[in-house]
Amino acid sequence: MYYQVLIETINDKTKEPKEIYELDIPSKNSVLNETVLPYLLNKEFQFNGYFLDPKNIQRIIIKTTDKSARELSQYENDHMEPGLIMYVSPEDIIGYDNYTNDVTKEFFSEGKEKIDEGEIDISLPKDVSKVDKTKVFIVHGHDNLAKTEVARFIERLGFQPIILHEQASSGMTIIEKIESYSNVGFGIVLYTPCDVGSNKDGDKLLPRARQNVVFEHGFLMGKVGRNNVCALVKEDVETPNDISGVVYIPFDLHGAWHLAIAKELRNSGYKVDMNLVL
Repeated sequence: MYYQVLIETINDKTKEPKEIYELDIPSKNSVLNETVLPYLLNKEFQFNGYFLDPKNIQRIIIKTTDKSARELSQYENDHMEPGLIMYVSPEDIIGYDNYTNDVTKEFFSEGKEKIDEGEIDISLPKDVSKVDKTKVFIVHGHDNLAKTEVARFIERLGFQPIILHEQASSGMTIIEKIESYSNVGFGIVLYTPCDVGSNKDGDKLLPRARQNVVFEHGFLMGKVGRNNVCALVKEDVETPNDISGVVYIPFDLHGAWHLAIAKELRNSGYKVDMNLVL
């Protein structure tokens, strides 16, 4: 079971509403202790990298799903009607009643009960590194055209693409380079057919991304958060199929991936002008 949480807030100065998500949380206690209890106790808390003041929160929704939101999103996109240009993001899944069960009331009832009985165990982060929401990290293989196309699209949206090999080396190892340049809010991984391979009993070689791309994909997920990394998959490139909650966006020739990337960026807190997408 996975927990999907949506918090609607309002900006103190602009009075503009904002939706913030945390998806595929495996632990019930994490939701209760890190979100519900701080809210009920009127304490500032961290949620998906944001420090939230309870007085600015308009609504909290907590739902459960049997599968991860990213798996369900992938299923919806894979079974989209032919000719329909639409992308269902993992965040959209929280609005699909056929996949979700609303447990908000149960959480708040349990939270109030714990407060009344004095059983409170709140884990609040004391310090977090500043996340740069003006840059996007790009992991790529040998397909320079694909890399350039994605980088130019990111620039068109007004952000700076951070491409590993374009950064000064300074004698650093590849891991040190990623640690130095990937303190950003979002990462895009390009799965392009740069290698081929098969299992030991297979007789057919299939297109694969380079091994360093798969490694860096996992490294980025651990560094900036799984919900803040997405993969663009070109053609029929083989992808890891045993990693729960990872969504892969088709790198199609019609450009539908533009909208998908823009929505993922917005859901990660980037200010995206959707007029620049098309």
